[in-house]
Amino acid sequence: MSHRGVGVVGYGVYIPWERIETEKIVRERERKRGKELERVLEKVRHGLLLREKALAGHNEDTITMATEAAENAVRMAGIAPDEIGSVTAGSESKPYAVGTIARHVASFIGMGQNVFVADLEGACNSGMQGVGFIDSEIRSGRIKYGLAIGADVAQAERGDPLEYSCGAGAGAYVLGRTDLIATIEDIAPFSSLFMDFWRRDQAAVPSHFGRTTVEAYKSHVIGAIANLFRKHPDLSLSEFDAITFHQPSGYLPMKTCAALTEDKIPYVEDESIAERMKLTEQDIEKKVKPWLKVLDTGNTYAASTLISLASVFDNSKPGDQVLAVSYGSGAYSNATWFEVQDGIEEKRGLTPTVEDYIKRKTTIRIETYQDLIKARLSRIKQKLEIPRLVGDVEPVNGKAFTVSLCHGCERIYYPAREKCLDSECTGAMDVKRYPLIARLKSVSKLPLKRRFTSNFELLDQNKVLFVDAKIQDLKPGVKLEGVLRRLDYEGKDGLIMYGIAYRPVFQETLALIPKPKPLVIAPTQYA
Repeated sequence: MSHRGVGVVGYGVYIPWERIETEKIVRERERKRGKELERVLEKVRHGLLLREKALAGHNEDTITMATEAAENAVRMAGIAPDEIGSVTAGSESKPYAVGTIARHVASFIGMGQNVFVADLEGACNSGMQGVGFIDSEIRSGRIKYGLAIGADVAQAERGDPLEYSCGAGAGAYVLGRTDLIATIEDIAPFSSLFMDFWRRDQAAVPSHFGRTTVEAYKSHVIGAIANLFRKHPDLSLSEFDAITFHQPSGYLPMKTCAALTEDKIPYVEDESIAERMKLTEQDIEKKVKPWLKVLDTGNTYAASTLISLASVFDNSKPGDQVLAVSYGSGAYSNATWFEVQDGIEEKRGLTPTVEDYIKRKTTIRIETYQDLIKARLSRIKQKLEIPRLVGDVEPVNGKAFTVSLCHGCERIYYPAREKCLDSECTGAMDVKRYPLIARLKSVSKLPLKRRFTSNFELLDQNKVLFVDAKIQDLKPGVKLEGVLRRLDYEGKDGLIMYGIAYRPVFQETLALIPKPKPLVIAPTQYA
């Protein structure tokens, strides 16, 4: 069954600003090993192929990351957000157990209300599974454009080897039928009940069977490729210009590639298919290794294949054949075949590339990392009492975000609302406007004695928050862009409140491209 005529119209990624070198974590967790420590470090560097990982900051989560990736994808697509008819979001780290990432993103980037929304399970496969679902909706004629997102703040127990790799990031793809940068030629699945990795309800971190994942990963990735080749008798791996896999580490993709160089490929009984699945060492060096972004980001779970695929597209030319094979524990795998189209040349430079995000970083100390992880794993979250940079800005143009402050319950609503969600709240609603692009007037670090000042109070005083920057980088007159951030949460069970913070403009040319505008006023809604 051909999928020709449907494909990628635009794509975008987001990788957090903060990073830590894997070696720092290993030295901290394994310091009791003494002389064995260097052997462990060598295994991590050259065995697991881990170097550095991205970390979501205190004011970031999968919703904020998914939103920026989606904005980038929509900007590249060159369409109005309200033309999108369906949104899927795959994630293992949903901020709400009930309450979707997909609907938040739809509202935050201005898709309106006439849109299908769903968050997807499927572990790390769920991002690419969304691509398959959106593809089907478009081919059915039900929607014109759809958006598939994968976003995660990966979790692991302190000291678990999984901690060395788990990172954070998001990828988003707008699919449609026109102005394509790549067509989806076909998708083939492979899944079985293989519980190598899981997380129970209310558990903060996942559990796993360690080396069992090697077998699960290899068998399902190879199985998905075999199923794709079974449908296309003339197709072979040697025909692909780029091949990328889900990347829990660098080790598993390379282990799978090694299996594909063997005389007898494991898990494939049909010799005619196995023969077409063979890779050479030259293929691995040229077609697989350049896309191992896990070295720079860590394992971004549901975003992993989407980010590595984006790095492929960042460097592709029309006519290239691309294979992306995702994997999720439990276990599920999709092999997706793309053909790059002429439209990719016209859309280069409209959004930051994967490499742009990788280079945009600050390296944090192990002590800062420990504090961040402690906050992430805490089961009872009260207020976001973290060091903050605050100040004043002035608009550069007339475009603005709107946020509501409820003076009855001190909730922050974005997009702005006319009424508080709490029907018994009688407080006044104050709608504030924040410029899309701004210039810095003043900045200061919130003093220790004011560390319990809520972000609601700061916004009510017409102050703004600054993120992804050090105070020495924030000089008066510097150009800033508004970005979505998590501003507060109400204990362990209440609402999470989102709003606008400012960072230095990522790329000067991109500041001139309008971001999708959120709904100015959301009507009263009841579940």
